[in-house]
Amino acid sequence: MPPTTIHVRPPGVPDETTPGVATRDLARLFRRSPALAGVTLEVEAGRAVALLGPNGAGKTTLLRILATALRPSFGTALVDGIDVATQPDAIRPRIALLPHATGLYDDLTAAENLAFAASLMGIPSPERADRVASALDRVGLTGERNDRVSRFSAGMRRRLALGRILLGHPRLVLLDEPYAALDAEGMALVDVLLEDWRGSGTTVLVATHAEERAVTRLDGWIRLEHGLVVEVGGGGVTGRVASVPGAAPVGTAMPAGSRS
Repeated sequence: MPPTTIHVRPPGVPDETTPGVATRDLARLFRRSPALAGVTLEVEAGRAVALLGPNGAGKTTLLRILATALRPSFGTALVDGIDVATQPDAIRPRIALLPHATGLYDDLTAAENLAFAASLMGIPSPERADRVASALDRVGLTGERNDRVSRFSAGMRRRLALGRILLGHPRLVLLDEPYAALDAEGMALVDVLLEDWRGSGTTVLVATHAEERAVTRLDGWIRLEHGLVVEVGGGGVTGRVASVPGAAPVGTAMPAGSRS
């Protein structure tokens, strides 16, 4: 498909036609090797889209660039029309990232971890206790609020990291393997949160190996290989599909998301 048109607007100026995420020729080099090799895509605001592909495909790199944790080597990445490289301070309050490593503090309790995160987010002191309590309840950790995270299982850590996202009201949620280490109940919790975020107009990108679950529950998907987009499907997402030399053909018979 031809390159998408990227709509740029000043921070704070609403525009219903502005995509939640848009990239053009986005590339990131590590030691001169491309982790992303020129990605052009567009995700409608309020859509939930899966990033699929093998390890090393570029999924995490794309999430980290959108979260302003990495600068692109070339190209452009926009969130709500704001350039993540040139205006990172304007976009960071709009973004929530669940990294593969949860980034929790082992020496703090569950409640203390969330209270500290709330303070970093600028949530006023009078509101923090209520938001922390609400987030813990939502992820099923109220009974463990005073337990140190060092005692938590991997699944409990994942739940607490999801609770950290629930403290705020992000416009873009970026999830890196959110189903990892979770039992069936925890995976169902992720599905409910995805539905809630989408219903509130939040854009969500989910990097996952749980392909069947993702494509049947989310609006659309993007498949990456060798840092390139090789397949786009479902609704709410467009992209410039590249051919990867030497790669096996990628099928297109995957089921679309529940909304298209």
